[in-house]
Amino acid sequence: MKKKILRIVSVLVLCLFITNISFAAESVQRDEASLDMDYLKNIMDMIKDLYKGQVTDEQLIEGAINGMFDTMDQYTEFFSSKEADSFFTNMDGSYVGIGVSISSQANDIYIGEVFRSSSAAKAGIIKGDIIVKVDGKSVEGKTSEEAAQLIRGKEGTKVNLEIKRAGHSELLNIEVERAQVRIDPVTYNVMGDIGYIKLDIFNSNSSISIAKTLIKMDDAKIEKLILDLRDNPGGEVSQVVKIAENFVPQGLITKLDFKSEAIKDEEYYSKNKKPKYKLVVLVNESSASASEILAGAIQDTGSGVLVGTKTYGKGKVQNLYPVLSLEAYKKYEQRFGTRIIDGYDLINNYDVSPSDDEIIGWTKITTGEYYTPKGRMIDGTGLQPDYYIENNYVENQVDIRSIETLSKQLKPTIGDKSIDVLNAEKILKFLGYNIEKPDMLFDSESAAAVCEFQKDKGFYSYGVLDFTTQQALNEEFQNNLLGYDKQMAKAIELLNN
Repeated sequence: MKKKILRIVSVLVLCLFITNISFAAESVQRDEASLDMDYLKNIMDMIKDLYKGQVTDEQLIEGAINGMFDTMDQYTEFFSSKEADSFFTNMDGSYVGIGVSISSQANDIYIGEVFRSSSAAKAGIIKGDIIVKVDGKSVEGKTSEEAAQLIRGKEGTKVNLEIKRAGHSELLNIEVERAQVRIDPVTYNVMGDIGYIKLDIFNSNSSISIAKTLIKMDDAKIEKLILDLRDNPGGEVSQVVKIAENFVPQGLITKLDFKSEAIKDEEYYSKNKKPKYKLVVLVNESSASASEILAGAIQDTGSGVLVGTKTYGKGKVQNLYPVLSLEAYKKYEQRFGTRIIDGYDLINNYDVSPSDDEIIGWTKITTGEYYTPKGRMIDGTGLQPDYYIENNYVENQVDIRSIETLSKQLKPTIGDKSIDVLNAEKILKFLGYNIEKPDMLFDSESAAAVCEFQKDKGFYSYGVLDFTTQQALNEEFQNNLLGYDKQMAKAIELLNN
């Protein structure tokens, strides 16, 4: 409760900066504001007097800011500096690390993906490796985020990983240098005369990645395209506009309408006189924000059709602002004779860039709404697809969305632990073979199921997950997938008609 009350401080301070009001009105407002701030200051004094623990003014102010932004819509929030770093990593599409994604399974931390050309790839780390220790510290039982914190560090420094790898009786000791890692949000493939592009998020790399992928599609003479925006939570407006220009014909893409007169409303247009692709866009209930800007523009302009389920329905726009710390606030009031909260005001009006330790955190705040080319504002309602198709993702108690294709890098045998074992067991269970509960351990149950699969395929039946068997499992999974991914099947049907 104390946090929600104290958070009003910053609001009132901001209200004091409003100008262009008569002197009498300013005096009344100042008197009321002074009374309110005196009231809140006394609450802070009461907390410090009664609370048996350590708390500083800075902590109380940060708590106040947090609660204030919590009272607004679900998209408005306050990030501490640490939380902001994580958010910016997602949006920037790059970070300092070794170039892997990690996940946890039971008590193990395993490598889910090794990014191409990363320092991890160069050091010989492969998908499915299990991390046992980081710089001598055990990660057993830790969360993936806790393990990631140990792996991260300054660019140019090195981290030592002790790795358990299938087929190796002893741990591998691998030293990896931390470096800039670029996150590519695009995956693609070509299915005959149809191109498929999956876009995970609209980060700073998205438009460049899409452009490079479309060049490859053009080189392959692809004119039919599936753009998969399912589970894409959105991202940067600038990125979605650049991507939309590849698909939306000449005219309006979206309009942004802001509340503050200090922020200019924006209209974004495409100059594409003749879009080249026959296009189907896949959407679902988790396609949101920037995904809906793109899907809405494509639907409104008739440049493609939407297949799937109704989208999330986020028609609001957020901006990010750095919030000065209490010390910085006092410092710059003394220097410039005015009160400044927004770090951008300091930069724009006084040509002073606050240091990292002068920023208490960042606020992501809803500042406006966007509209589709036909003037639709879809907040709370979403986009209705042109072809409503629901998917059943679960078969034989396996969620097919959780299955990844096998890497064909190792040949797990009895006693080995690997992410490939987990995915092989999921595929086998999905196909109806006797697997009680998929895990990362290749045990007698796993070997028996592999034997049966190998026998059914006419292979030598010996229960080893060799490369031929892995390839066959991948193919069986893909061949059966369209029967459950009805949205994809519908997209292919529409493009072939």
